[in-house]
Amino acid sequence: MKNTIIYFSGTGNSLAVARLLADKLPESEILSVYEMLRHSIYNLQSDSCGIIFPVCCQDIPEIVKKLVSAMRLPANAYVYAVATHNGDVGYSHFTLDRILRKKGLRLQAGFEVLMPGNSITPNNSTNSNEEIERRVKAMPALIDPIADNVLKRASLTYAGNDSLKKHLKGWRNMLRHRVIFNVPEKFWVTDACNQCGLCARLCPENNIRVDGAAVHWGKHCQMCLACIHWCPQHAIQNGEGTVKRKRYHHPDIVIEDMLCRK
Repeated sequence: MKNTIIYFSGTGNSLAVARLLADKLPESEILSVYEMLRHSIYNLQSDSCGIIFPVCCQDIPEIVKKLVSAMRLPANAYVYAVATHNGDVGYSHFTLDRILRKKGLRLQAGFEVLMPGNSITPNNSTNSNEEIERRVKAMPALIDPIADNVLKRASLTYAGNDSLKKHLKGWRNMLRHRVIFNVPEKFWVTDACNQCGLCARLCPENNIRVDGAAVHWGKHCQMCLACIHWCPQHAIQNGEGTVKRKRYHHPDIVIEDMLCRK
């Protein structure tokens, strides 16, 4: 049985989950959302397909919506999802199911894995070092029952819920991120920036340009936050509140795993 595992990841959480899950499923291949979109890999001949993504404002990232809307799978494919999150799955699985239903498919199961958070917006507290370590160590045990259910092709209730309250929370969060705090347009670099270009090579939307001594962000930010968390100089900031804010990326993932452009 061919198992395709698709992931989108900014700080490595969803990639780490994808790798552990692939180790437990036979004939597994791992594909990144970025590579699939870049090379127009839309037609998958897979018996099962897992989609692993970080929850963003109670929902799935826009880049994941774009890929799933274009994907084609066999009518009998078992489709499931794993949402990595910092405390709230929101209505992400229900969004995914709605996209799949338009294609004659259904999301058979929606799982969740609690991971360290990476939010940089004001008023969002970061996890302590102890909590980060606890969640990272706990994650492998959470993958075992997911793999068992995938092998059984189990149809299960989704994690999270599709209530109006969750949608209102998601819309509020998106308003805070994109309008009030204007995250996509508030990136800047300190004098510590050495123009190494890693941020541009990390960005899944090719939204960052390093030009001489300056770094420019475009209009297509996914808010994956890869640039700010992976910068080796801690030079990238967003607004004025991130200068002393700690950075995070999954300890089992290295920068080479994350590069979109070599």
